Parts: sequence; structure tokens; C-alpha cells
Amino acid sequence: MKKNIIICLSILLFVSSGCEKLLIEDNKGGISNEELYSSVDGFNTLVTSSYAQLRTLYGNSPILDLAGTDIYREGRVNGGPLYTYETINAATGAVFNFYRDCYRAIQVTNATLNYIDLPPLSASQKQRISGEIKFLRAFYHFILMEQFGGIAINTEYTNSPRTNIPRASLSDSFNFVISEMEASLNDLPETSEPGRINKTVVNHYLSKVYLTRAWDLGAEADFTKSISYADKVLASKGTISLPYNKVWDPFNDNNSEFIFSVQYNKASLANELTSGNDQYTLFSVFSGSGAGQIKRIVDSYLPAHHVHASFQQNDSRYYTNFMLTTWQDYFSFYPNSKGSGVIQNYYPVIWDPNKTEITSEDIAEWDAYVAANGGKASGYLAFPVWAGNSEAHREKYDKNGYGNTDRRVPPFRKFDSPQNGFNSTQSNTASIRSIVLARLAETYFLKAEALIGLGQFSQAKDLIQQVINRPENKLVPSGADLSNALEGANTKTAALEGYLIETAKEMLGEYNGRWQMLRRTKMLGTSLEKFNSDFKRDGIKWQEKWSLRPIPEQAIELNDAMDVVKDQNPGW
Repeated sequence: MKKNIIICLSILLFVSSGCEKLLIEDNKGGISNEELYSSVDGFNTLVTSSYAQLRTLYGNSPILDLAGTDIYREGRVNGGPLYTYETINAATGAVFNFYRDCYRAIQVTNATLNYIDLPPLSASQKQRISGEIKFLRAFYHFILMEQFGGIAINTEYTNSPRTNIPRASLSDSFNFVISEMEASLNDLPETSEPGRINKTVVNHYLSKVYLTRAWDLGAEADFTKSISYADKVLASKGTISLPYNKVWDPFNDNNSEFIFSVQYNKASLANELTSGNDQYTLFSVFSGSGAGQIKRIVDSYLPAHHVHASFQQNDSRYYTNFMLTTWQDYFSFYPNSKGSGVIQNYYPVIWDPNKTEITSEDIAEWDAYVAANGGKASGYLAFPVWAGNSEAHREKYDKNGYGNTDRRVPPFRKFDSPQNGFNSTQSNTASIRSIVLARLAETYFLKAEALIGLGQFSQAKDLIQQVINRPENKLVPSGADLSNALEGANTKTAALEGYLIETAKEMLGEYNGRWQMLRRTKMLGTSLEKFNSDFKRDGIKWQEKWSLRPIPEQAIELNDAMDVVKDQNPGW
């Protein structure tokens, strides 16, 4: 009895209808579930809630995707165990929260499918919704698998807590996700409004699931299967045609490159100050007290030095990612990409790896630039970005990153939300931009990764070159060509190293699973030891158990079908 009460209160694993009021906020009228969901409007609250779980999982930085990787590191603030691994355990809060939130999401999808026959839906409506929700249920299971390996598969909506669901093998977990996703394809339209599941979304994720199974289970045929699903996406979406700055233009949300996104807009927010997402606040250091007109930035996921060093000076993506001049009125930069008023900070990039000192001539040049573009604000400071590919530049960049001065590295502007700009200067959760989980460039990379798995390195390089050749990627069209990090790769390790560099440049800051990519390709440990400054600073040596997260101890204790020894991941 005590166990059932604990589960219902914590909504740990398999949430019963007795806990449903905590999941489905719309059910407040005191009527039964059957009455509520018998109407189309009532049932649609379940459909909406099935999608809304994505906001819970991604609306506040998904730390398990980002922390402890090769391209992000701590700033001056201790980011917790997921950055440096050594103190992760089965009671780590962020791990438990993710596990709990995924199973909450799964139970909402189960409820939706359970009640789908009640409302007077047309056959086509029921078919489409069934396909959408089955995909979402499989998706929530899959993102659990990416972190934990084999999982407890839950497909049953129950009226009482379930405390005896066994953990499935990794193979069975993959089989379930693939069968659900493939089955959903027949029920879905080719296209849909932004944020809703369609065939292209499913094909993209089937490519990723098969790719993950190929690496995890050594199933080479799955690389080929992954390619076949990626090709369906490429056939549907066409070639890469949007310039990078148009892909990430805040006034061009839901553009043609996006495949799947978590939808936000002002109309959907209960509170424009606090109900948005926080993606705009990440990938830099504190912006200050929040007073004035500078956007809020938290000290987290600071891009690693090797990210800066991997870009070339003529790569326009770099300047779309980073705000290298900040005006006192930060959002005056939009919509014309030119701020007004006085300048608060300037971030000149030092590309020459042999240059290690700032001269009076440098400062005079910076001052002339600032004077020509608005002049200095009170408290103006310039912070050089040491981006050269050298140990000396890495040391300078890292020292600055671990420093104490606010705004000491450039803000990351790729996810700015100027349509809610004022609130973005007052709050850490005010973005009304959609969070992109999948886009066309990633599909190209999934296919390239599968080609690497098959040993077809040249073909992978050529495919990635199509991403590099995106229109306007060269800042100066007549300037230096952009290099391809897979050039000359003749081993799987070398090809993967190049692949990881190219994905970092193209998808920096995006929520498509950097940690998961490193884990599945078996590159997590070597990449951390080679590039992660937190590992270098603290002398951390990779441990193989870190390749999977520990199953939360509460999940095992509250499930009679799981054993604390047998069902815990190795080493935990």
C-alpha cells in the first residue's frame, strides 16, 4: 500500500488515473475521464498534452544532452556532476528528473490512445491522431534508451499504479521503438503544420534509431536501413537551400529546413515573462544583474575552445552563432543586424594562432571600430576571443572562460527571441521561439554517419560537403573556401573525428543530442579527454561506466520487477 501511495505522489514510473490531475491540467471540472474525453474538445486536451510534454523535456536546458561533452564546458560556476562525471550516481537529481519526465510523457500518450475511441472523430482524424501519438510514445521511449540502454517498456494505461514492469533488453527496446514508429507511418500525412508529426518526422527519427542500433548492437545492416530512411527525408525536403542566417533568423521561425520542433508563441504562454523557454540564455557567461537592456544569460554550456578554433574566419555561420558586438540596447540589433546607440562590449576574434599578445595598435583599431558604430557605453569593455588553433590560444580562452568578469565571452545569439525582447532582459524563461529538435542538415549528417559506419568515408565526406556548400556559408564569396574535416580520412576513427567537428560547427547549441551522438559512436571518452577543458583542469580520466546513465535508484526500489543489481547499468 505504501509503495502505491509513493508512486502516485511522485509520479515516478507508471502514473495511474488517480494521479492524472497532475498530468492533464484541463481536467478540472470534477467530471469523470470518460465524460471529459467523450467530446472532441475534451479529448483534444489529451492530444495537446501528449505534445506539451516536449516543453517539459526541452523547455529548460536538457542537461543530459549538453553537459559533459566535447563542445561545452563549465564557466565560473560549478555545473554539477553531469559536466565532470565523477560524482554522478543513481541518486543524481537531473538523471532522475529526466527519467521521471519521460515516463510521465509516456503515460500521457497511453491515456490518449486509451480514450481515442470515445469522441466522435472521423476515421481519418482517428487514424492521424493514433499515428502521431504512437510516434510520440516511441520517441519518449527512444530518448530514454539513448541515455540508459534497455528500458521498461510501458504501453498500458492503467487505473492503478503499476509496480511490476520489467526492464526490457536493449534489443527488445529497439524492436519496440522501431515497430511503433514504422507502424505510425501509414497513419500520417506527408506534411503538416509546424510541430505536428508527419511522415518526414518519422523517417528522420527512424534513420536515427536504426543508426543507433547499428552502433549499439553491431548490426551493420542497420546502417543501410538508416540510409534508406534518411533518403526518404532528403527526397521529401530537397537539397539544402536556405542560408544559415535565414535558417536561424528569429523572424523566420518554422522555415522549410525545420523538420520537428517544440512549438512556442506568445499566444500559447500563460505568462510572457516566465512561461517561455530558456534556450536564448545558454552557451555563454553571466550577462550581469539583469538591469538595463542586456538579455539574460546564465553561466552554462560555454562553447569549448576547439569549437572556435574549428571555424574559419570566412565561415559566416560563426557570425550567426556569436554576437561579437553588443550594444547597450541588446535587441536593437534586430531586425536589421545592426545595433543602435552605444556599444557595451566588443569581442574581436584573434584568428592568428601565432599572435599571443594584444598591442596598442590592436586597441586603437578596436576603439576606431567602436567609435564608428556608436561609441562606448559606460562600463564598456573589449574581450578578445582567442580562436586560433594553438595551445597558447586554448590556455588564454580557458582562463578567460573560468574567470569572474560578467560578459567576458560573446553572447550566443543563434536562439535570440527579439519578439519578446524586453522580457528576455528580465527573465531566463521568456523565449517564444520554437525549439528545433530535427532539421534537414541533421538528416544529411545521419546519413553521413551511417556511411562512415559502413566504411564509405569518401561518400560521407561528399555528403557533408553539401552542408558546407550551403548558400552564403562563405562570408566573402571570393574568399577562402571552407574546409571539410573529413578530407583525407581513411579510418573509421579519423572519419568520426572529422564528422564530430563538422556537426559541432553546423549544429552548435541545438537540442539534437550531442552526448548521445558521442555515446553511440563510441567517441565519448576519447573526445572528452582530448577537448573538454573541465577534464583537463581536474585531471579526470574516462571511466567506461559513464557511457550509460545509472538507472535512478527510486525507479528500481519502486518497481517489483526490477532488481537493484541485475537491472542497474554496469559499474553503477
